[in-house]
Amino acid sequence: MSKYLTSLVYTVVGVFVGSLASLAAADTPFNVMEFDWGHALTVSGSLAVLALLHGVAARFQGNPDQARFSLPRR
Repeated sequence: MSKYLTSLVYTVVGVFVGSLASLAAADTPFNVMEFDWGHALTVSGSLAVLALLHGVAARFQGNPDQARFSLPRR
C-alpha cells in the first residue's frame, strides 16, 4: 500500500507542478506580480484532481503498487 501512495503522491504533485510551470512559461515575458495566479492555480489544481482520480481508478486494475494503468502481474 505504501508504494501505491508514494506513486500517487508523486504523480499528483508532478502534474500540479508541471502544469503550473508550463502556464508560467507560456506567459512571456513572465512577471511574478502581473501573472494571473488565480487562473493558473485553478487549472493546475483541476489537472491534479484528474490525476488523483486516474490514480484511484488505476488502483483497481493492473499492478496494485502503481498509480497508473498497467498490465496485471503474472
